[in-house]
Amino acid sequence: MNVLEFLLGNTQLSILLSALLIIVLGHVAGRLLKALMMLFSKKITKKTRSTLDDLIVGVLARSSVWLTTLIVGYWVLKGTAAAFVGESLLVQRTVTVIVEGTYIALVFYISVFVARLVDATVRWYLHEVATRTQTHLDDELAPLANRVLKVLIYLSALVVVLDHYGQNISTLVVSLGVGSLAVALAAQETLANMIAGFVLMIDRPFRLGDRIRLPDGTIGNVADIGIRSTRVIDDYHVMIITPNAEIVKSQIKNFSYPNDIVRFEVAFGVAYGTDLLAMRKVVLERINREHDIVEPETSEVRIMEMGDSSMNAVLLCKIRNPNDIPQRKSDLLLIIYNTLYEHEIEIPFPQRVVHLAPNLQKLVEERRRLSD
Repeated sequence: MNVLEFLLGNTQLSILLSALLIIVLGHVAGRLLKALMMLFSKKITKKTRSTLDDLIVGVLARSSVWLTTLIVGYWVLKGTAAAFVGESLLVQRTVTVIVEGTYIALVFYISVFVARLVDATVRWYLHEVATRTQTHLDDELAPLANRVLKVLIYLSALVVVLDHYGQNISTLVVSLGVGSLAVALAAQETLANMIAGFVLMIDRPFRLGDRIRLPDGTIGNVADIGIRSTRVIDDYHVMIITPNAEIVKSQIKNFSYPNDIVRFEVAFGVAYGTDLLAMRKVVLERINREHDIVEPETSEVRIMEMGDSSMNAVLLCKIRNPNDIPQRKSDLLLIIYNTLYEHEIEIPFPQRVVHLAPNLQKLVEERRRLSD
């Protein structure tokens, strides 16, 4: 006979009060455990260089109070439920609801605790490991893996609860499989884009900040590589959102890979009769004096074709930043114009030479004679 039973003289009431007392003591024990962990964790974690132990101890300390309370509460309530077997149906159902509600809360709080541990581990990886790797793949896959693991943890908690109540999990799995098939058929394009997103993250045809040409010819900088789509900002600061499936199955031109040195061309024309060798020499000498021209020995002026009004040429040169191409094209074209003007090299206007047929020429001359 315990003290409460001796004082109250009611066995069921004393058992209930004893259970509540043990639960309160479990809550107090959880708070003491939290205080001890916070006290000794600082001394222990200071001896290690990694911050992973700090994050794990923080999660344990934050969850210890309610985790201890729920574990003790479920254990005590499950033991005291047998004392109310002979009571009325309402009392028995109330006790059962309290016990089973505590069980559900315990299972899902354990899942929350595990999810917090996974989140802490991922955050440690991103700050301690991913920042020291050369690839950005882990920076993008780690948050995705974190979300997937959390979903799996909560689904596992749901399965445990259903199994506890005797539900047929195999039937649920079959139903989920049929539902997944229906969803897959209804969302083929979305799934194709998601799979293409994984391919882009693994294959790495471009990275964040790279300057690329999209399948439709748009040129811009990669702003985001998502699961469904890739976002590119063009030279007019317009966001272009392209589905990943279109990018994977098309040819992508990456101006920033394997390095940021890129060669581009500036087209111009000179008049027929120009000394082309002299023109090439003066243009290259002037262009190679620009501060941002990389590997000036590779710069060249190519004569491309005999146009209708001019000899068409193109300047090929290299700069280090692909993002500067639009502005540098304008700047270099102005420099070429001024250089040709200074050296009196003619830049022709569009013109055509028309030859009249002999009969038509005689008719024109006859009409001119008559008019005179």
